[in-house]
Amino acid sequence: MYVAFDGLIIFLGITSLGYLRGRLSMIVLFILACIVVNLSYSSNSFMYSMNGVREILILVAISLFFHKVFADDNEDIAEEYIEIFRKFAVFFLVAQIPVAYLQYHQHGPSDWVGGTFGNKGSGVLTLSIICLIFFASDYVRNNTQRVLLYCCMLPLLLNETKVSFIFMPMLIMFLHFKPRLKNIAGAIIGAALFLFVYTNYYGNTGGMEFEGDSVAGMFSGDFLNEYLMGDIYSSDDIPRFTKIILGWNLCAENIRTLLFGMEYGIFKGGTVVESSQFAQSIQFLISGTRPYVFFLLMQGGLLLIAGLFWLLFHVNEYFRRNNKFKMFLMLVFLIMLFYNDALRNQGFVVIFFFCMFYANSNQYKRILEQA
Repeated sequence: MYVAFDGLIIFLGITSLGYLRGRLSMIVLFILACIVVNLSYSSNSFMYSMNGVREILILVAISLFFHKVFADDNEDIAEEYIEIFRKFAVFFLVAQIPVAYLQYHQHGPSDWVGGTFGNKGSGVLTLSIICLIFFASDYVRNNTQRVLLYCCMLPLLLNETKVSFIFMPMLIMFLHFKPRLKNIAGAIIGAALFLFVYTNYYGNTGGMEFEGDSVAGMFSGDFLNEYLMGDIYSSDDIPRFTKIILGWNLCAENIRTLLFGMEYGIFKGGTVVESSQFAQSIQFLISGTRPYVFFLLMQGGLLLIAGLFWLLFHVNEYFRRNNKFKMFLMLVFLIMLFYNDALRNQGFVVIFFFCMFYANSNQYKRILEQA
């Protein structure tokens, strides 16, 4: 199913090649060239390598497709897709609540509470909900609808995604912050309310192991140091920053692997396609939670990371005509680099890149002018 999903996204990108021109064509060629260089010295089979390359190709393909949808001469198509996405956002957000509650009831606050993304999908669910709520907030007509929209963040209370402590207050501040005292006060009260609920929720469940079972304990120096930079023997899942450091050390042994990565497909295989000997030898490192910058570095090196940044900056129009949604999405991406690899999930790829293109569209600009 995942291969079919990837194939569909890549097919949409191929059908959009007629709109490939200018700087976007340079970015696409740069990313493809980086992949080709890596494959030129890889000893793995073509199928094994392509199993990993497709997770990068879908980012390029979805960018090509939405570039066509939001082109200046496709205003009607863009309006149609925005309407489709509005309906999808409502359906998606509402559907997560009963699914997440059932998962919470069966497994407690854990990675099992991933909504329709399933087990281990809690982080992807959190990022998807945050992006969709920001998108849908521009279409609420009254305060009742806004309250109901915020209630769709309930699944974030039911799983153990610690990054929600950052995203939920950040969302409230971005949505309500304006240079007027009442809006600033409202944003502070809203953020404080969510933090209060989180504090009591985690304190009562006891599902987290940090000093005092409180928000202060979660953000204590000892807990963060162990959670992000503990040694490789401290837990079954190597901490995020430790993985990044170890991945850097592996790649930096050779200038070629530092620039172009170790091998594509290292994070996949084991079911239909057999894992390589190298992947098996470092399974302890690549399994479990994976920061996205670690995933990119190990497969494509520093140049793949640079290529993805170049692509996102292009989509974001290099922060010209800046607005809160554009800044919010870029912050989401920067946090994701050190948090998880949600951009490997096809569903989130569609949501995130649609929001990126929408935030830079003429349609969204008109909404801001009417606000």
